[in-house]
Amino acid sequence: MRQPRHFLPFFLALALALGLAAPAARAADVPINVVGSSFSPRTVTIQVGDTVTWTNDHQGTHNVTADDGSFISGSPSTSWTFSHTFTSAGVFGFHCQVHGFMGMTGTVTVEGGGGGDLPGILGFTQTSYSVSEAGPKATITVNRIDGDDGPASIQWAATAGTATAGSDFTPASGTLSWADGDHANKSFQVTILNNTVSEPNETVTLTLSIPAGASLDLSRHIATLTITDDDSGGGSAPAAPTNLKAEPQSTTEIQLTWTDASTNETGFRIERRTLSEPYQEVGTVGANATSFLAGGLTSGTFYVFRVRAQNAAGNSPYSNEAGAAPNATPLPCLASATALCVNNNRFQIEVDWRTPPPNETSGQGQAVPIASAPDSGLFYFFSANNLEMLIKVLNACGLNSRYWVFFAATTNVEFGVTVTDTQNGKVKSYFNPLNRPAPPVQDTDAFATCP
Repeated sequence: MRQPRHFLPFFLALALALGLAAPAARAADVPINVVGSSFSPRTVTIQVGDTVTWTNDHQGTHNVTADDGSFISGSPSTSWTFSHTFTSAGVFGFHCQVHGFMGMTGTVTVEGGGGGDLPGILGFTQTSYSVSEAGPKATITVNRIDGDDGPASIQWAATAGTATAGSDFTPASGTLSWADGDHANKSFQVTILNNTVSEPNETVTLTLSIPAGASLDLSRHIATLTITDDDSGGGSAPAAPTNLKAEPQSTTEIQLTWTDASTNETGFRIERRTLSEPYQEVGTVGANATSFLAGGLTSGTFYVFRVRAQNAAGNSPYSNEAGAAPNATPLPCLASATALCVNNNRFQIEVDWRTPPPNETSGQGQAVPIASAPDSGLFYFFSANNLEMLIKVLNACGLNSRYWVFFAATTNVEFGVTVTDTQNGKVKSYFNPLNRPAPPVQDTDAFATCP
């Protein structure tokens, strides 16, 4: 039963008198573990006031120290826990004093409060989803972008499109909620009901409504879930999609596009990994789709994607792999053991790498600045006497209103190059697949960010 409005001031005054104020947002404690001769995860993004705790549980003789000398866990040993609270925004590199030259390094990106004083915008991460009739559940993801100030919530519903409620799926509704400062993706599940009847693909309508504490993106408040039939026999699996590309869209999103090379697919499955972690499926889209917005990503992390088509007969081969890193928060360039600052310290360059199985290893390239050539720099992966890459960023604003990125690498390991314009956070990424001799790159269209 609703209270009359004239009682509200009384209850508010009573709450204040009793000290019943809303609790302040709690600072986070983010763990990083030592695994063998690497940190896991190597890169984290936190807020000012958060704490990072490193733990070495008998993984060898290691320590952790800041690249700028601002903290150190102590002398290298086999068992320790060390915490450091970050009180200012910036990008802070860290490494093991014993094994840093082998790529045992990492980065903490400290942001100054997410979206500042903006509450954010809520919407589906994509407008089409796909799930096999065998289900048993489809996971639907909703994101909060462009701000995270204050708590927020949104109501969701899964209702009948062409699918029949109760026989093809279970209709459902609910509420997703975010706390103050929370901009992580939220999700709900739709239960799929299997049957043995051969029938066309059917759809469920997904809707978001009644936002509270944030606004609703009207271009992403309705989505379609396609249930693909698995009862028809015969036929052939679809052809693999081609020309997969990845481009950063924000500090948490990467846009994928591809060419649909088949005519009989019922949907596409999207998978993602990093250079140190295996693939996992992160989404599905319906037939004839040629794009997917990958969300919930971490700025400063290089991601690799692949896509395959599906139908009742099975899955296609995978597409080519494509890699990119999300855009970054604009911050001054911070040179470190793993980051170059070039072209008047405007552009920050980092490289991640991975070697092939069975003795697979991964790490971050070690930066070698060239004092006599401040637009250029070098990287090595394994030892300082074995240089792997020369890279440079050139000011061509007077030629084609662009900054150019050129590099050449003498290696066939997998690597991802991330170049960040620190004035605006724009990122250009370059990916070399495993076992391919790296071709030279001459990107004369890299950054349209002049002057």
